[in-house]
Amino acid sequence: MGVPTFLETGHMEEGFPIRVIHTGDQFNFAAHWHDEVELVVVNGKSARIGVNDHIRELGQGDVLLIKPGDVHCFLPGTEHLTIILFRLELLTGSFTTEAEIQDLGELFNKTTVIPSNAGSRNNLVQYIDAIIAEKKNRKPGYRWLMVSRLYDLMVLLLRTKPPVTDQLTAVGWPCTSSKKFEFLESVCEYLEDHYAEPIKLEQVAEHIKFSKFHVCKLFKEIKGVTLMEYLNHFRIIKSEWALLFRQDSILDIAIGHGFNNVNSYNRLFKKYNDCTPSEFRKKHRTNITKYEG
Repeated sequence: MGVPTFLETGHMEEGFPIRVIHTGDQFNFAAHWHDEVELVVVNGKSARIGVNDHIRELGQGDVLLIKPGDVHCFLPGTEHLTIILFRLELLTGSFTTEAEIQDLGELFNKTTVIPSNAGSRNNLVQYIDAIIAEKKNRKPGYRWLMVSRLYDLMVLLLRTKPPVTDQLTAVGWPCTSSKKFEFLESVCEYLEDHYAEPIKLEQVAEHIKFSKFHVCKLFKEIKGVTLMEYLNHFRIIKSEWALLFRQDSILDIAIGHGFNNVNSYNRLFKKYNDCTPSEFRKKHRTNITKYEG
């Protein structure tokens, strides 16, 4: 945007993923960026919001969804906004699958304008109003309901894919060939060094200083497989050597190569080798003995 920017931090309540802000009849704010998704509802007559190298001229009722990492500012001519900030990482627990994280990554990997006449806009604002009301009234359990309505909002966006007037792709991605190579090299090196451990996506993301949503999306884009598919295939390949040249039980080999139990190990091993670990060991050990003899 040609002007100094700053990273905005410390504005979220510790441990809680949502913040609600109401602005007055004139709202100007310098160019900044942060790790949270920012959802802006224009309640007044107009808003002028700069995002990266674009200026969005918005009218009453329009909604702007700003992706994490996009540099944005609020310019003169902006009035009466409702802003909801939320952190995706704190909304996804251990139950979230990699495919679901991938979906969220794709949804929130662009800054999007949802116009006031969009078909899903009324339902969207209904959930936003519910979040605001819970925050204002603070009845028992209000924080749980705020999170629940935010989940509703995300599901609505995932399922309806509302029409948009524009989509703004940020420059924060490592999109050049050299940057992609560095990203891939760093991820694969980490996975191959820690494959025997119960690796979680959060650990990989923390290691390379990316959000887990970006890790999932970019890894799949480059490799053509998900991160966990790559990791499990690497584990299988490493375990083949152990089956042939060590006396450990199948269970010990499975656990020693990062699998939680022997059933999941057997299932994935058969997927890649068309035989069970026991069958693989028997067949190839016999061949090795014949060769050595």
